Amino acid sequence: MKWQKIRQVAERLLREGLRTTHNRIVLLGLIVVLSYLLFWFGILVFRIFKGSSSGMLQMAAISLGAQQLWKQRQQLTKQTALEEDQLLGHMLTISGVLLFPVCLLMTWAEPMVSALVSAAVCSIILAGIACSQWGASFFSSYPLSIFLICLGLLPKPAETSRALWRSFTAPEMLERFMAWAGSAALRTVGQPATADGIFISLPGGSVEVGWGCNGFDMAMTMVVASLVLGLFLKQSGPKVMVLMAIGAMLALVSNIPRIMLVTYAAVYWGKYWFDFWHDSWGSQIFVSVIFTIYYYVIMAVLKRGGGKPIAE
Repeated sequence: MKWQKIRQVAERLLREGLRTTHNRIVLLGLIVVLSYLLFWFGILVFRIFKGSSSGMLQMAAISLGAQQLWKQRQQLTKQTALEEDQLLGHMLTISGVLLFPVCLLMTWAEPMVSALVSAAVCSIILAGIACSQWGASFFSSYPLSIFLICLGLLPKPAETSRALWRSFTAPEMLERFMAWAGSAALRTVGQPATADGIFISLPGGSVEVGWGCNGFDMAMTMVVASLVLGLFLKQSGPKVMVLMAIGAMLALVSNIPRIMLVTYAAVYWGKYWFDFWHDSWGSQIFVSVIFTIYYYVIMAVLKRGGGKPIAE
């Protein structure tokens, strides 16, 4: 009975979608976007099971953006697009639909480039549907929802932010700083550690502080988590910026004891314990500790500033 009702609703929506030229264009665009989203959500779920926290944050961003639009559905039904807005929206939607098969055939391009182009094309289709349905004023009326959905659709945000960071900073700047900070911290606990560029040396051997160990990816994850959390709790812009700064600083500071432990494990405990603390469960333990500390820190910040408690 339940599946029969779902089928009836689907058939009714399909009939309405084929009734006018506008509806047919919107339906075609939605089919392409939904196909991409099913594939994209599968990738995000796979990343989550592999231990990535960014996949969960991206799904949360898309859900939060869609939820904000759903709350405004009554107001959206009252908005109508002008003739020129509808024409522009149709052009964007059709262009995106025609470009999408090209994205699927971009086997010659780098996977990151292909993923970025696919996400951009889907964003164009969604923008076209919104413009033709509600007019160009939609984009100025709901910038937050648009930003969150686009953030969730962004493929591999860590790699994108990494490319931007490397474009505006000196080579291995953060890796060198973390090697220096890690060796200094090891010396405070009695270990004769020295730093030479991106290497930390102990009497039993040395360890290279690569990109994956410099804390940048975790800092970006904390920034996105802080942004989503601040928006979900309806905090002011300055308060959200404070939460983002706290998250980034906490991730970078917490990365120093992680470097200490990984270095000591690599030099004295053997490959098994190095792999354990560098990847796998050890990495998740550090992430859990950071998020736990972050929770209590921002609870204190929000309560002091009169913000909405997280437990509500």
